[in-house]
Order: sequence, then C-alpha cells, then structure tokens
Amino acid sequence: MAMTRTVTGVDLGRDAIKAVQVELSGAEASILRSVSIPRVRLEGQDPQSVAAALRAAMEQAGIPTNGVTLGLGGEDSILRYNHIPPQASAKLPLIMQYEVESVSERMGESVASDFKQLPAIRDDGERTVLLGLAREEGLSAILEALEAEGILVASAVPSPLAIYGAWELVSTKADLDSPDDDLVLIADLGRSSLDVALVLNNRLVFARSTTFGGDQFTEALAQDLGAELGQAEVVKKQRGGITEDAKGVDDRTIRPLRTAAGQLLGMLESSIRVGGSQAGVKLPGVTRLWFSGGGMRLKGLPRYLSTGLGKIPFEVFDPAGASDGDDSGSYTTGLGLSTLGLQRDRSGDRDVLLNILPQRYSDRQTFRDRTRFLIVAATLLVLLLCGKLADGYIRGSNANKTLDGLDKQFQTLQKLSGEKAASVAESTQARGRINRLLREAEPTAFQAFVLDYLAVHLRSEVQLELVDLDVTPEEAEDGSIDNTYRLIIRGRANNEKRKGHDWVLDLQSELKKQARVRDVFFGKRPRADTAAWYSFEMIIEPQYVSI
Repeated sequence: MAMTRTVTGVDLGRDAIKAVQVELSGAEASILRSVSIPRVRLEGQDPQSVAAALRAAMEQAGIPTNGVTLGLGGEDSILRYNHIPPQASAKLPLIMQYEVESVSERMGESVASDFKQLPAIRDDGERTVLLGLAREEGLSAILEALEAEGILVASAVPSPLAIYGAWELVSTKADLDSPDDDLVLIADLGRSSLDVALVLNNRLVFARSTTFGGDQFTEALAQDLGAELGQAEVVKKQRGGITEDAKGVDDRTIRPLRTAAGQLLGMLESSIRVGGSQAGVKLPGVTRLWFSGGGMRLKGLPRYLSTGLGKIPFEVFDPAGASDGDDSGSYTTGLGLSTLGLQRDRSGDRDVLLNILPQRYSDRQTFRDRTRFLIVAATLLVLLLCGKLADGYIRGSNANKTLDGLDKQFQTLQKLSGEKAASVAESTQARGRINRLLREAEPTAFQAFVLDYLAVHLRSEVQLELVDLDVTPEEAEDGSIDNTYRLIIRGRANNEKRKGHDWVLDLQSELKKQARVRDVFFGKRPRADTAAWYSFEMIIEPQYVSI
C-alpha cells in the first residue's frame, strides 16, 4: 500500500495569490483544497496585507499553514546556469559560494541562494549547475510577514521549476511512451508572466521566467478596437480567438490577437535557442508541447503555437480548473510547488528543488524540526517511565541515563552556531586553494550574467539566434589563468513599423548600462534582411577581464 502524504504549495503571483493542498499517494496526486485571491481584491500589496489575506483564506479553506513550499516569481528570484569542469565537482560548494558572493557584491546587498547540479552533460564534458538567487531583504520581509500570521515556510522555490514539478507528476501518472531524444517544451502563461521549461528525456535542462502574459493580448486588442482595457478583456474572454474556425470567435479580434500570439511564438522559439546555449548541449527538435495557465485558454492559441513550432503534438494541462475564469486562475504552479516540497524528504537524479531560504530561516526550520523530535521523544519517555514504574520493571539509573541522553541532544542544538562558524572558517581557508579554478571559470560566469539579464529584460521584439563565448586564455607569471574573453550574440528584431533598427540600438544601450559590461559594439552592422526582420551581430566585452 502506497504511503499517502499531504503537502501545501503557496504561489505569490503578481496577479493572484494561490494556495493548494495536494494529496499524494505513490504517483497519484489530487488537489484536496485550493484558494485563489486576486491581487486587485487586496486592500494593500505590502507583505503584511498579503500575509493576512492569505492566512484568512487558508484557514477558511482548511489548508494547513505549516511546512509550506513558497513559489517565487521571476521578479523575486533569478536562475543562473554555471558550467563546471568534471574534476571540480568535489569543490562545487566552494565554487558556488564564490559565485554567490560575487553576485552579492555586484548587487550591493545580501542574497539567498541554493544550487543543484543538473543531470544533462554538456557536449564539452562539463556539468551544468543551476543556481537560484533572491534578494535577501525582500524575501525576508515576505517570510517575516507570513511567519507573523502563522504560515511557516519550509522551502522557497523559483516558480519556473514548479511547472517542471507539475509536469513530472502528471507525466509519471500518465505513463507516457516517450520517444528517444524526447524534448518537451512546457509553457505556463499567466496574466503577466510566462514560465518556460525544457525537459530532455525526462530531465530538466532549462527553465526561465519572462514578463510576457495574457495582458499583452488584451493590450493588442484594446489598441486595435480603440477600447478600454477592461472592455477589451471582456471581449477577449467571450469572443476572442486566433483562428477563424474557432466557434464563437469575433473576426475583428483575430488580427490583433494573432499579432500578440506571434510575439509569444517568438519567445518560445528564443527559449529553445537560449536553453540549448545555457545547457551547453545540442538539443534535438521539440517532440511534445505542454501548455498550462489561464492565458492558454484563448481560443485557438495552443494550436497556433503548435503549428508555428512545426505541428508538434500538444496537450493543455489545467489542474483543478481556473478560479472564476481569470488568466491567473491556473493551479499548475501550486501543484508543482507541492510536488517539489516532497523532495525535502527524498532525493534523486530528478531532484530540482532549490530551497533559497535565507540561512537563518533554514537554521530556524532545523531547530523546529529537532525540537519537535525531542518533544516527542520526551513524551514517549514519560509514558514509558510511567508504565514501567507501575510494573516495577525499570530502575532509576536507566531513567537517568535516558534523561542524560536527552540533555546531550539539547546541548547539540546549542552547538549549531559554533559549528556554523567553524564551517565558514574552513571555507575561507579552502577558497585560496581553488583560486586558479575560479579564474578559469570566470568567462562562463560572465556568459551566465549576460544571459540571465537577457532572459529577464529582452524585449519580445528582439529574438536571439546565437550566443557564443570567445575566450583567449593567457597564463600569468604565477601560473594562474587570466582569460581575455567576450560574448558574441546574433539575432534579429521585429521590423514592424520600421522600428527594427531602434530595437537593436535600444538593446545595445541597455547592455552598456550594466556594471559588469565594459563595452557593446556591432561585429556586423544591423541590416534589414527583409521588411519584417532586422538582423544584427553584437559583441559584449566584460568590465573585469579576470578575477
């Protein structure tokens, strides 16, 4: 008989706050309870108001508030991809610690982090390490507010990983017959965000979050019809569609909505290209599409995307349906968060749980868990003593030994801070021994920095086709390696209304503003290959050539 467990996921989306309690029995999952609170219904958007509203809703729905897995959207977290030589795997914690400290120094504030080594091996034999980051100050404000309301967070996870967790659960349940070199594109489209994941042979290789969502469709429709956004939203939901053959579609909505759908298609194509570059592997063609999120309910949109990507088979996933038909009503992220929450208690080659709780919250969780164990142990001891003493089968000396054992466990808890300090000292000493390795890894760190920036800030009108790292290693007198390097990107910009050249120049200007970038110039001048597209080759030089 399979063990049954219940877990809770909380999705703090920009448009709605959702909590889901999921029951898992083996590979079977079912949503027991769920609640969704649109942001517009909140009296305030500060952490305290959000936490109070969430607690009231969870209590009313009967959803447990302990041991919650919290989802962090793209505006609250960052995913980075680091490439590590095989021989450096044993030193991975130190390498990642250095990388986190470097990011923190550039940002000028503390960051919370966690990392996982992805199963996919790069073509050059290196391993890809997924690093999750969040600004500690902002995350702590959320956690403090939730804890004050009695909502105890055990894990904080970037939301793009949650859609992989949901897909993993559903694909396992469906027992799908996957082809060789099976590449699945998962896309969750909300009102103002798009989460994308690439899964190669049932293993995650890439995930990202962008600021494109159902609102872009509404805005395109409003502009074309000359209507207010609220009116356009109603028309989109009731009569909007991408294709003429869809039932109940107003023909006037097709052209503007298809324009927005083309932008979405371009972003999915870009995710495939960037994903392969980040993973460092030559990806096969996409074999399956999995769509979720309220934005995917637009009539004809999934089929349009399937056709645009090469007539790839697709499925639309909508666990528990939507809350009042809103774009933000999908519970895919909440389901995935709950699934990932189970990985706190187990691990495996498909484990992608990134718990980016700040260290003090992790220590607090550890203390609570151990304290609960000791309380249970002490309670059992008291019951045992009562029973044995009544029967005359235990001596006082044995009871004292047991109590001494409990006292030692309490002392162990008090030593946690001292052990942590010793660990920090050891890490500082070891860092000097791997300085050369870190210098050699700096070019890929810069590449990850640029790609992370592009993943978040790249306009939908600009699409990347190639990202190439050009490295010239130079050995210093002390034997260390100083890498002279630059990043070459090629792409194209939508030339609608003859703005393609402007989009390219805007991208160059914004990249130049980044503190880690020294210069951005064109290897090949932008040119209009067609009336629809403007092509370019851009070279990005780092501000710091070596560590």
